[in-house]
Amino acid sequence: MNNRTFRFRLRSSHRPPERATTDLVVEFLSDSGLWEPQQLSLSMPGFRIYLISLLLCQHFYLVANAREQGIALQEVQADFNVTTSSEWIIASVEGEFRIRLDPAAEPAEQPLASSEVMAFMEERMKLCPISKNLPESVGKTINVKTMA
Repeated sequence: MNNRTFRFRLRSSHRPPERATTDLVVEFLSDSGLWEPQQLSLSMPGFRIYLISLLLCQHFYLVANAREQGIALQEVQADFNVTTSSEWIIASVEGEFRIRLDPAAEPAEQPLASSEVMAFMEERMKLCPISKNLPESVGKTINVKTMA
């Protein structure tokens, strides 16, 4: 029984004052070993669209919760891996999200991105509706860290 692993990476920018997501790029590691930018279309395999939706939902929750916590995001990078059985049943989801804080932000916008705040955001990201609809048997690991 061969497992399949689907690998994605994401980059986004977040400019003041709203810190809304700009310059969002999602890439997929193809069978040829090349990272391919992803543009949703009707010709894209449906399962890949589903996995991209899972990644984007996690990203949306990260950005929303950073805004709620007053964290001045400048950039988000993520590596996102989904492993399935040979029958395409999701076995595990692993997301490594890295955030860069805006060094030019006002002092009031620069609360310490403490381990408690990061843990809070990780837990909140698990509330993404797509994640919540995965069976309990699926291993889910989401980590958020700051970049230097």
